[in-house]
Amino acid sequence: MNATRQTIWPVLIAWLALLALETLCQISLKLAGEAVGAFHFDAASVLAALSTPWLWVAIGCYLGAFLAWMTILSKSTLSSAYPTSAIVFVSVMIASWVVFGEAVDWEKVLGSAIIVAGILMLGGDAPGAQAAVAAATGETHE
Repeated sequence: MNATRQTIWPVLIAWLALLALETLCQISLKLAGEAVGAFHFDAASVLAALSTPWLWVAIGCYLGAFLAWMTILSKSTLSSAYPTSAIVFVSVMIASWVVFGEAVDWEKVLGSAIIVAGILMLGGDAPGAQAAVAAATGETHE
C-alpha cells in the first residue's frame, strides 16, 4: 500500500464514523423523546430524559462524533468539510425510514439527490482526496 493511501485511511474512517455516529445520535434522540413523552422544562422531565438509555447513547454518539470531526478537520479545510457533513441529512432520512417507517416521498429523494450533487460539486481538499477517489474507482495515477 503506498503512502498516499495510508494517509487517506484515517480520514475515510473518520468520515464513516461521523456519518454512523451522527445518524445513530438522531435516531437515539427520537427514541429518547418517544420514551419520555411530552417534555416540559421542569425537574420531572429532565429526570425522565436522564433515565432513558437512549439519551445516554445519543450523548456517547455526540462525543464520538466530536472525535471523528476533529480528525476530519485536522486533514481538511472547514469550508470543504462542513458542507460535506450535510450527507448526514440523507443518512438520517434513510434511517428514519428503516427504523420508524417514516415516509420517503419524491421531494425527499430529490432533495437528497441535490445534497449529494452539491457535495460532489464541492469536491474534497483533504491530502490524498484525489487518490481516494482514484482508489474507489479503480484508477491509478502513479
